[in-house]
Amino acid sequence: MKFALITFGCRVNQADSASLDKDLRAVGGQPALPEEADLVVVNTCSVTASADQSARKVIRRIGRRNPEARIVVTGCYATRAAEEIGLLPGVAAVVSNSRKERLTTDLRSLLKSLPERPGDGPCGASIETSAPSRTVHMLCVQTGCDETCTYCIIPRTRGRGRSRPIPEVLARVQLATEAGFKEIVLTGVHLGSYGQDLNPATSLLELAQALDNHRADCRFRISSLEPMDCEPALIDLVARSGRFAPHFHLPLQHGSDNCLRAMGRPYSRDDYRRVVDAVRESLPHSAIGSDVMAGFPGEAASDHDASIRYLAESPLTYVHVFPYADRPGTVASRMLQKVGSDVVKRRARELRVVAAELQDRFRRRAVGEVRPALTLEDGGLALTDNYLKVQLRRPTARNRLVDIRIDSASGGRMTGEIIGSDYGSVT
Repeated sequence: MKFALITFGCRVNQADSASLDKDLRAVGGQPALPEEADLVVVNTCSVTASADQSARKVIRRIGRRNPEARIVVTGCYATRAAEEIGLLPGVAAVVSNSRKERLTTDLRSLLKSLPERPGDGPCGASIETSAPSRTVHMLCVQTGCDETCTYCIIPRTRGRGRSRPIPEVLARVQLATEAGFKEIVLTGVHLGSYGQDLNPATSLLELAQALDNHRADCRFRISSLEPMDCEPALIDLVARSGRFAPHFHLPLQHGSDNCLRAMGRPYSRDDYRRVVDAVRESLPHSAIGSDVMAGFPGEAASDHDASIRYLAESPLTYVHVFPYADRPGTVASRMLQKVGSDVVKRRARELRVVAAELQDRFRRRAVGEVRPALTLEDGGLALTDNYLKVQLRRPTARNRLVDIRIDSASGGRMTGEIIGSDYGSVT
């Protein structure tokens, strides 16, 4: 059986797909291109309407190009609109998020109906690092969300918050490093709530402390973290540990307190400012990313201007800008005073101009620095600890931890050279 995995959306979905890849290999599957696969698993996102549209487009394209393939759709869109997806051509099964971890078990009869290929058969495949996409291991330590943001459908598609116990996380880290991974990204739908559902309860800080003491030969990166969960002790641990990449992604969503309240976000702009400023003070070279929405219902010109002003003066290093779009079933979708689509697009463009300036400033400031980095793809690209992608002047083997000197940043392209291969923190 040849299979292909197509993933949309966040790092949690990427982590889920890594597990699906392992499960499909374990039942004898061989990775292939979607056009050549017997089975295509599409792991969907449903954060925005455009994510739904992209998934439908890809599913239809697979059906046209490979009509013999059995298409299995899972993820948040599949959970939210199973009936709608099940009507698309070529779709053999729709698997909700709650059953995603049991996909190969639930679809045993479907998998048995697929053609056998030379070398097929149960192989107990473990995690592998053979494909370029597997240089970095996405480790989902938490899923689900108990928050009530008015624009977000994810609590309905992922359910309540659920965490992996610390011993299980440590065991998975050990397996990943034994397989050769050098960087492990901790992911979660609401990562900062990690451990609150366990008995006894624990926290993300306690998990980070356990990882800091783990003997595994790798570095860790914390994925998206709500600003109210980014406590001073966690910032301090990242700053002094040497095991964690100096990188925080802290979604702001809006620079106006009026919009933050309407969004159901449990902080003000000044609260957010204090957290981000604390990160910058403790980790002067860190990457600090964010998400910002344009055109939320009721957003006045003054609210939009507040976002522009805050971003322009902030220490953020990159920003993902999202135009607001209704998600059926959310509180925001029922709000009045919707912003016109042309205005939403214009405001998103204006926010992206500021975001590009922030990223360019961070890149230019990095010229001349020496940073720890992980080589990616064919060894010609490196990802620094502070989340900069640098083209190497002299490529080397992929999946190596090296020290690189960044020597230029121009036109969105950064270049550098390796000056050492022993990983260590740089102050």
